[in-house]
Amino acid sequence: MAKKFSLTFIIIGILGVISIDKLVQIFHVNNDMSKQGPFTLAILFMIMTGMILYIIINNMEKVLKKIDTSYNELKRKDLNRIAPYEFSLDNSVDSIHWLSLDGKFLYVNESTCRQEGYTKEEFTDMYLEDIDPSFDRAGAIQCMQDIKNTENWRLESTHKRKDGTIYPVEVSGHAFTFDGKVYICAFARDITQRLEDKNNITNINLALQKSLDEKEILLKEIHHRVKNNMEIISSLLNMQARRSDDINFKNAMKQSRSRIHTMALVHEFLYLGENLAHINVQDYIKKLVQDIKELYISQNTKLDVDLDIDNLIFSANRCIQVGMILHELCVNSLKYAFEENRKNLLCIHINKIDENINIKIRDNGDNQIDITSLQKRDSIGLQLIYSIVDFQLHGKIDFKINKGLECNIIFPQKEEV
Repeated sequence: MAKKFSLTFIIIGILGVISIDKLVQIFHVNNDMSKQGPFTLAILFMIMTGMILYIIINNMEKVLKKIDTSYNELKRKDLNRIAPYEFSLDNSVDSIHWLSLDGKFLYVNESTCRQEGYTKEEFTDMYLEDIDPSFDRAGAIQCMQDIKNTENWRLESTHKRKDGTIYPVEVSGHAFTFDGKVYICAFARDITQRLEDKNNITNINLALQKSLDEKEILLKEIHHRVKNNMEIISSLLNMQARRSDDINFKNAMKQSRSRIHTMALVHEFLYLGENLAHINVQDYIKKLVQDIKELYISQNTKLDVDLDIDNLIFSANRCIQVGMILHELCVNSLKYAFEENRKNLLCIHINKIDENINIKIRDNGDNQIDITSLQKRDSIGLQLIYSIVDFQLHGKIDFKINKGLECNIIFPQKEEV
């Protein structure tokens, strides 16, 4: 633009000088210079100078209009470009602050004004400690330095509104550099609702935990009472057996008491254990076998028990099912397979194989047992075993001779509802 203006000025000046020179020559030929020459030349000079100035100023005015038009267009484009960002800032849920390193507010969005109750003009004379009572002047400056030197800086604090009310906020901030100076940009979010929800959830959890504890105590009490009731039934059967002289009746009562104890033992484990729904199989079987030995084995009978039980967890219902099967098979071995004054062996293996549970019970008793006759016996014990395996465990049972009688039971680990 300077080149164009200078070139235009030179061209107009040269044309003006040439025109004045021509006019002077014409005037010199036709007039007497001694009388009116200087005045006339002055008139001509003023006219030509005015014309030159008019042309120059007119051209400058056009140039200035173009500059003004370009400036306004550029300003409009900048406003259009910045408008979405200003809209986003002002309508953000979070309060946005720009602060200097001494904690003075340089910019706040509309959300900040709505939240704090101050105008943007009021914020220009305010510092961080004016809205955050947890800071003093030195603390505000130190906070700015912490934000500057910390990546992903966060803090839970409180803000004080213009009307004096205080509310909790979560603040995040980071430093940025603009025009060679370092500034702090902070985002503050009102967490009143979040804390209320958290407190409500905490109270609900406490109420649920209290209710759960009460129900656990109730369930434990129920298991305890069931166990006691079963012991009462067992005691009644024992009293009834003592009143009779029939040895077969006494044995039947003894075996019934043992079966009741097998079920009562499950409720005892549930009552004493920490889990009211499941039982550790190892602990249950060890206690069950020990109780059966004490009931059926005399002091002169030597018995070694080989227990190989995987770390399994069964429900109370399945423990009763497995316990009843083990009880009948163990009692059968203790009554018929073992003898005094010899080494007796009882093997109980319960292992997980793929998705199934395999139970193997073997004694070292008589090898001449007729396997087929076992399936035809009408004893309560065998009927109970087959019924549980077939209809409750949905498994298979197999007897064979292996240095004594061996029973193998396979059933799915997953319980059917």
